[in-house]
Parts: sequence; structure tokens; C-alpha cells
Amino acid sequence: MHPPWFEFDEHDKTPQNCVPSQREFLRLVREGAQEWPCRPGDTYVLFFPRDELDEDGNTAEHDEMRLVVDLSHRRVHFLALGAALEADTVRCSELHSCNFALTQERPDVVPRERSGPVEDLAAFTVDWLGEILRRPALRYDGRRY
Repeated sequence: MHPPWFEFDEHDKTPQNCVPSQREFLRLVREGAQEWPCRPGDTYVLFFPRDELDEDGNTAEHDEMRLVVDLSHRRVHFLALGAALEADTVRCSELHSCNFALTQERPDVVPRERSGPVEDLAAFTVDWLGEILRRPALRYDGRRY
């Protein structure tokens, strides 16, 4: 049996403990992810409760569910992508390879943000991640994978 798309860490919040909109978002993205050219094991969920302090010592207004697609080839990490859902807004971006914070280090991965109903946010996320995942990856010697 294959691991599920966007599995939760055993010490993290579980889908059953998330609010209904987060569960629905996760369900819809998992359905859409089945068409992506990566493995379910390359994906997982991080959860940041609103009462957790950020690097500046501030707390967020809402809990954040961050979906991560962490890509590697032959045990070499080369790209992490993420979608951060907070309330009715999702932010999709490349993730920093050390702390998985949303970032824009590569000019070819343009961050996007959308607000709206959970169905629209999930479709937006599936499309944004899928578009980047379908791009050809170049090896260090210039050949395509």
C-alpha cells in the first residue's frame, strides 16, 4: 500500500482534529494530487497553531496548515514547494530548504495567493503545484530527467 498524499506527522495535529474547512481542503488537494508526477511519499503536512510564536515573537490570527512537496533525486534535495492555508486564504510558494518557510529564491517559481471558498483554494493549489511539478527538471550536466 502506498503512503497517503500529505500525511501528518505522528506528533502533529491529525486531520480529525482540524477544522472542517482544513479537512475539506486537504481532501480536495489529495484527490487532485493523484495526477501529479511525484510520489505521495514526497508530500506531508505541517501544522502551525495560532498560539505558536513565529521567529519575530508574534502569534498568528489563525491556525496554518502547510502542505509540503519535498522533491529529491538520488537522495539530493532540489526543490520544496508549499501551500499555506490560513482561514480563507492560501499562499503557494517555494519553501526554504532548511526551515520550510515560504520564500522566493528561484525566479521561475512565482508565489501566488488566493482568497475564497475552500473548493476554489484547493483547485488553485492543485493547479499551481501541478504546473510546477510538470516542468522538466534539468540535471547538473544539462540533461533532462
